[in-house]
Order: sequence, then C-alpha cells, then structure tokens
Amino acid sequence: NLEVLYLCSCWHVTDAAVQAVAANCKCLEELRVADCSKLTDAAVHAVADHCAQLTTLNVTACSNLTEVSLAAVADNCASLAKLVVVNCGLTALPANIGKLSKLRELRAHYNELQELPRSIFDLDASCFLSVDDNPLPTPSLGWVRQGTLATKRRNKRKYYEA
Repeated sequence: NLEVLYLCSCWHVTDAAVQAVAANCKCLEELRVADCSKLTDAAVHAVADHCAQLTTLNVTACSNLTEVSLAAVADNCASLAKLVVVNCGLTALPANIGKLSKLRELRAHYNELQELPRSIFDLDASCFLSVDDNPLPTPSLGWVRQGTLATKRRNKRKYYEA
C-alpha cells in the first residue's frame, strides 16, 4: 500500500524498476524520480497506466522523456495536482495537458519548449505555471484574441501562446 516514493538522484534506477513499482503499488500518490537519468517514457507510461491516484509527479532532469509519456499521464492521472518536468529537455508539452483539471502546479522551466499547447487554457486559472528559461516567443496577437482573461493569465502565469 505504498503511497509516497522518493527516488531522487538514484542514477541506477531503471525503467524496469519503476515499472515494477507502478504495477505493484497502485495506491501510489506521489512519485519523485528527479535526476534518475536512465528513465525513459516507458517508466512514466507505466506509472500513468497503473497509478490512477497519482497526485504528484516529479521527473526533474530525466532527460530521456518526451511529451508522449506526459500525454499518458494527462489521459490517466485525473487526480494529478503537481507536475514537475524541469530540465528534461522537452521540446513540447502534450496537446492534452489541459485535461488535468485538478492540476495546481506545473513546473516546466529549463526545457526547450518553443510553444505551448492551446489546451493550456483549459487548466484552472489558479494553476501555477512556470515555463521560464524556454525559447518561447514573445506574446503574439493570439493573446489579444483571447481577451482580458488571457492577459490576466499571461501576467499571472508568465507564459505565452505562439
């Protein structure tokens, strides 16, 4: 009945280890595997498939991940409140990120994000979003088209629509 697991900076942790944890710990609510450099999408996808009660996922500096496994998280982990994908080398966030209606914190700074998906507007307005230090463009006319709410969100969340 494991609910919380921290494996930060465990460089020898493999996909197989995380897959075994996910398959056997379906009550897992919080997983922190920051700096586990051997992990790939396979590990995160297994967590998404087996750990529907997950509320916190931290994969900071897991540079072998892509938006593919994060899309699985968005599809399967409806209770997720905190997602930390800092310094993962991500080039995109999944198009379905907005499905995470309970998300209150998304930290995606120090990646290679060049745009944000439109579904980002579907996240709750109180969600803290950090995308600093990504090669995102400056605000475009798209913000004007989104109206006052988008302007408030941009100022509060510091993110831009391409």
